[in-house]
Amino acid sequence: MSEEQKKVSNNDLRNSQCEGGFVRADTVNADQIGAKINNYNVVVNPPGTQLTRQEYRNRQALLTKVKNFWVKGVLEKSLYHQVMIELGLEERPDAITNPWSEIHEIGDDSPQPLREGTKVIDFFDKIGTGATLLILGEPGSGKTTTLLELARNLIARAEQDTNQLIPVVFNLSSWAKKRQTIADWLVDELNSKYDVTKKIGEALVTQQQLLPLLDGLDEVKSDYRDDCITQLNEFKQNSGVELVVCSRIKDYEALSNRLNFQQAVCIRLLTSKQVGHYLDSVGADLIGLRTLIAKDKVLQELAQSPLMLNIMTLAYQGVAVEDLPRTDVVEERRKQLFDAYIKKMFKRRKTNQRYENAQVKYWLIWLAQRMVEESQTIFLIEKMQPSWLVNRKQKRIYRLMFGLMAGLMVGLMAGLMAGLIVWLIVWLMAGLMLGLDKKATEEIKTVERLDINWKKILINWEINRLMGGRIVGLIVGLIVGSMVGLMFWLNFGLKGGLMAGLMAGLTVVLMGGLMGGLIEGLESSEIEIKTSPNQGIWKSARNAITVCLMGGLMFWLIGGLIVGLIGGLGTGLIRGLMVGLKVGLIEGLIIGLIIGLMVGLKNGGQACIHHFSLRLALYFNKYIPWNYARFLDYAADRIFLQKVGGGYIFIHRMLMEHFAEMEPENLEFRI
Repeated sequence: MSEEQKKVSNNDLRNSQCEGGFVRADTVNADQIGAKINNYNVVVNPPGTQLTRQEYRNRQALLTKVKNFWVKGVLEKSLYHQVMIELGLEERPDAITNPWSEIHEIGDDSPQPLREGTKVIDFFDKIGTGATLLILGEPGSGKTTTLLELARNLIARAEQDTNQLIPVVFNLSSWAKKRQTIADWLVDELNSKYDVTKKIGEALVTQQQLLPLLDGLDEVKSDYRDDCITQLNEFKQNSGVELVVCSRIKDYEALSNRLNFQQAVCIRLLTSKQVGHYLDSVGADLIGLRTLIAKDKVLQELAQSPLMLNIMTLAYQGVAVEDLPRTDVVEERRKQLFDAYIKKMFKRRKTNQRYENAQVKYWLIWLAQRMVEESQTIFLIEKMQPSWLVNRKQKRIYRLMFGLMAGLMVGLMAGLMAGLIVWLIVWLMAGLMLGLDKKATEEIKTVERLDINWKKILINWEINRLMGGRIVGLIVGLIVGSMVGLMFWLNFGLKGGLMAGLMAGLTVVLMGGLMGGLIEGLESSEIEIKTSPNQGIWKSARNAITVCLMGGLMFWLIGGLIVGLIGGLGTGLIRGLMVGLKVGLIEGLIIGLIIGLMVGLKNGGQACIHHFSLRLALYFNKYIPWNYARFLDYAADRIFLQKVGGGYIFIHRMLMEHFAEMEPENLEFRI
């Protein structure tokens, strides 16, 4: 080997593949030779942790999801990204609990501006290993943008070096739902938002492979924010993990609790020089805005926020100075700006106008109000819940629709056994009972992935489960067997009654055990990050059909054989063995279809019926259009919403809050 060939940097070797794994070592020297890698013999010393191929794929998949949905999907499509403004930072030691604060000689708690041009990644690196950072700022100051810029830099590093922690963006607003430990919450969020199994998620959290980037501490319901800080402090103390949290500064300062972090920074408001430079760089027709902002103190104050400055340039482009609204009240001027922005966005996109502007505004107001009430950041069509119905009448309509559709399925099962008349009767009765059940308004849970655990199916079918956990099946089997036996005894004598009753009872027990084993052996999990709108419901429907067919076939082959043999023996005493066997197999097919429908409803079908019923109720109450995904894309095209995978967010929380505060007009329009 030539001397030139041996010149390989440590970085070149650090992530090299070795015996099916990927080396994870801080130091790898080219002259430490032992195993072949790209024509070089390398031995890692000291030994580094290796990733298996599957672990490496899992790591890269998670990094890709975070990058696609937050960096490419949000950061690079944000208003800020049109013309980037360099945000100033200042240290805020007073915002965190400093263990040395009682020693007054050490440090100064007053805000300390950082050197101009300092990036958040530079400040984060300066903290060192185990860094914990709090990012504060006024509404619209660029907190989320700053967090996502940090995420972009950290992801780039993690993609190149498997020793780097995996940066993952979460929103703390969902923590208030269960108020669990941060470790457990992270596992749940990884599972629901990023499709990471709980087993892998627990390993990532406990092995400290993640760098959680937590946005929206101020979006946690106010009653629970102090508790959330307590949990964050405990998590940081117990795990020593690196951590970043974002919050609006006034909401944070109003709390009695403080984060026990190493550093805190606050995003500084824009200077008049930065505002002027930004207006020059935009290059649009902003003469009226430039003229007014030079002498209007309220507008100058609002322009200190990057968000509001962006909104101004979009809303007031081409507007003469005499036509610009004026007021001395900051909040009133902010509302005027958002109203002007909304009107401007409607005017900019006159092509492909599917809806009236009043319709769009009405539906966005309703959506914003629901999202604020539920503390939601990302809206997913499949995550709409019955709680979004605002009064009893609407909930009754929803339950009635669910009852009729679910009753239709139950009636279909009965119709397979007893004919059309029975189907109609059972449909109406089941629909009425299901419609009156208030549990119908409980949370809708989609079933988007099914893992078939054959071992669990077989275990649940064992005789000890039948005797213990399936005791209800034995009782039902005894009752059914007695009834069938009595009927056969009256018509065909004691011998026929005993035989038929015994066989019917055993059939119910065996089929019940098999059905229970199948249902419990199907394990489901939710996937919250989507690639297309309403993907969760479509996947649930597909899984329901798959399970229905699989269950029907299984019960026809296994159950039909059992029923056929039993029916053949029972009926054969009267009409002949072959006739009885044929009757039994036909009945087995019918029972297989019925059980297939039941299992399909359990594994996705019920969620689909709930969702469709809810969509109908919302549609008839004019809260949503028929094709909701098309409307949301329409709103995103007009820069009210932003598409994130299969979900949607408002372009900024302040715009969502503006819509939520608006009163919907009593509009008469066709939907």
